[in-house]
Amino acid sequence: MVTADKLSKGMTAKISALLPSPHEERLSAMGCVPGTKITLEFIAPSGDPLAFNVEGYLLGLRKSEAKLLIVEPIAGAANG
Repeated sequence: MVTADKLSKGMTAKISALLPSPHEERLSAMGCVPGTKITLEFIAPSGDPLAFNVEGYLLGLRKSEAKLLIVEPIAGAANG
């Protein structure tokens, strides 16, 4: 199981599931639903928060929130 907080900068992955949490509904409302492709665009100098490209917009998530997204990395889909 790989979670979005483990992606490297520039990596693209497809969300396969959301772990149950109090943030699940909010993450879904922001476009983090199974089948969506996300790309890790930026990592803060301290390592937290992370910024993902989700359906063409930039979404900032804390590492604790990114850990709730189970993803499948897409081979060869790196932006940088």
